[in-house]
Amino acid sequence: MTQLRSGMRRMDIAVVGGGPAGAICALTLARGGVPVGLVHWDGYAPDGVELVSGHARRMIEQFCPDFFQRVSGVEIHETISLWGTPEPVTFNAMFNPWGAGVALERSILDHGLRDLARAAGVSIALDTKVVSAERKDGNWQLLVREGNAGTHLLSARFLIVATGRVAASIAGCPPVAESPQIALMTQLSAESDINSPQGHTLYLEAVDNGWWYALPTPDGGYFTVFCTDRDEVKKRRTTLREFLIQEMRRTHLLGPLLSSAAGNSRISGRTAGARGFGGAAGDGWIAVGDAACAPDPLSGMGIELAIQSARLGADAVLEVMEGRSASVKFAEYEDEIRKGASRSGQTAAYHYGRL
Repeated sequence: MTQLRSGMRRMDIAVVGGGPAGAICALTLARGGVPVGLVHWDGYAPDGVELVSGHARRMIEQFCPDFFQRVSGVEIHETISLWGTPEPVTFNAMFNPWGAGVALERSILDHGLRDLARAAGVSIALDTKVVSAERKDGNWQLLVREGNAGTHLLSARFLIVATGRVAASIAGCPPVAESPQIALMTQLSAESDINSPQGHTLYLEAVDNGWWYALPTPDGGYFTVFCTDRDEVKKRRTTLREFLIQEMRRTHLLGPLLSSAAGNSRISGRTAGARGFGGAAGDGWIAVGDAACAPDPLSGMGIELAIQSARLGADAVLEVMEGRSASVKFAEYEDEIRKGASRSGQTAAYHYGRL
C-alpha cells in the first residue's frame, strides 16, 4: 500500500470484508503476485459455530495443510437426519469422498484465514468501515472510518466486495428484498445419557414450521439453530427464549439435547434463507461469497461456496490485470455465480418440498 501526496492511500486491489470469502480472495491474489489491501469491520460479523464441509476443508488445506490442527474444532463423523422420513437416517462421513467436515466457531475460522492472508503479504486494516465508494477516473475512491481515528481515503484499481449478507450498496449493487426467514441460535449443554456418539454428530430435523440443526462444540455442548419464518416469531405469545425452548421440545432429535442450562443461554438471530443480489460484477468490481449470492443455510455449503467464488473471482481479476478483457472475464465470472445460485436453489426447493 502506498501513500499519495494528498494523503490518499493507494493499492491495486481493495477487498472489503474479512470473512472466509474476502480472506481467501485476498490470499489468492497475494499469492498471484498482486498487492492487496483488505478492509474489515466486525460490526456485521456473524457469531456462533460454522460447519466447514469436507470439501471446504480440503480447499483450505490446499493453502495451509495444518490449518485445522491450529484451530480448535470438532470433526463431524456423521449426520443424523429426520427430514420427510418415518425414522432418522444416518449418513457416515467415511462415505464422503472429501472426508469429515469440521464444526468450529466462526470467529476462529475468520481469524485463522485472515492470518493466512496476512502471512501471504495482504495489508489488513481491522476495525475499519467503508463509509462510501466512488468510481472516479478509472479507479475506486473509498472513504473509510478506522476505529476512532476519523476518516481517510483509499484508492484502488479494483474493488472486491465481500461483505456477506449485509445490505451494503458499496458498488451500487443493492440486494433484493430481505429474506422472510430468520435463524434463531443458541448454545446448549448436552445431556450425558444421549444414545448417540457424543460430540461428532450433526443433527438435522424438519418440522412443520421450519427446520433445525445442531452442531457439536469443543466443550461437549451443541450450537443449535432454528430456521423459520419471521411471522412465526412475531406471532408468538411468550418470550423469545420460551418460544425457542418450546419449539425444540417438540422435536424428536434435538429435544433430548435440551438441558436445564438452556434457559440461561443467550439467543441471537440473523437472516436465513437464500438471498440473491442485483449482480456479481461490474465496472472495476466483483462480489464474492454471500455478497454475490447467499445460499440457503440448509445446504451447509455456505463456506464451500464462499471459497469457490473467492477463488473464481481472484482468478478473473488476475487475468484482467494480465491484459485480458475485463468485460469478458467478469461476465464469465457472473455466469458461474448464477449457475451456482441455480444449483443451490434447486437443492433447497427439493428439500423444502418435502416439509
